[in-house]
Amino acid sequence: MLEDFKVVTPLIKLNSFENNETYIKLEGSNLYGSAKDRAAVYVLSKLLEEGTINRDTEIVESSSGNMGVALAAVGAHLNLNITIMIDASISNLNEFLIKAYGAKTIKITEADENGSYLKKRLQTVREYIAERDNVYWFNQYGNPLVIEAYKETVGKEIIKQCPDVDYVFIAVSSGGTVAGISQAIHEYNQSIKVIAVDVEGSKIFEPETKKIKHFTGIGSSIRTDNFLRAIIDDKIIVSEHDSVQALFNMMRKEQLFLGGSSGCVVTGTDQYLQLHKIANKKVVIVSHDRGDRYFANLYSKHPEFMD
Repeated sequence: MLEDFKVVTPLIKLNSFENNETYIKLEGSNLYGSAKDRAAVYVLSKLLEEGTINRDTEIVESSSGNMGVALAAVGAHLNLNITIMIDASISNLNEFLIKAYGAKTIKITEADENGSYLKKRLQTVREYIAERDNVYWFNQYGNPLVIEAYKETVGKEIIKQCPDVDYVFIAVSSGGTVAGISQAIHEYNQSIKVIAVDVEGSKIFEPETKKIKHFTGIGSSIRTDNFLRAIIDDKIIVSEHDSVQALFNMMRKEQLFLGGSSGCVVTGTDQYLQLHKIANKKVVIVSHDRGDRYFANLYSKHPEFMD
């Protein structure tokens, strides 16, 4: 089953980082458009092969973004029943894709005390699976198999493509991606620095913040179990304003149409390297997805993209 989706995403050199040899890992090149494909393919295939789930099992997950799309698409390919708990913040495109791939959706419309829907989505998942038999919660927030997926795929690919890398910059959110990649990197060479990038308004590193986060695909209102398994050497928190400008620069200077979290990681990389006066190093930026799914909610709202 894994062979049907075997993709090695490109690692390309960026021209706009002058003092360091900087590359970007384009996870948007996965079949269904994001790094979440890795976990969906790896975990569902492994669960089927091991007999943990069968064709009658209902796979349930909380997502209003890429994981929902990936699970819906991979689930359709594997002939599995997928149910996604989405929320009112979901983009029209993501909701369309999840439904078009054949998944069932349950939409949460009540935000929590932080103005986020995550806690309500997770509560709905727990109530849903408690009332049903033969249901498996994919659980990108706490399932160790999700970490294993990123460790065995993206993490090991980075090492193979750039074995002498010095710094790896990764967005943080549900936690599986940064945990898996960081574990692979540090098992290979503990001197490589893994830098987590978060956005203002996220409560992962600043639990008391009162700022409002508008970006999706980065940050969270909670620290997940999978995030706590990550091996992070340092962090940087960036503004949404700077991240939008980074997206604009990537389009004009590098001809790359990147997702919102990638703008955060690009600007976080630039600011971190400048802040710590780092030069003559090899750097890898992990870009989680393309800009297509962010056009209506991000790109079209900024005049500089529409000139």
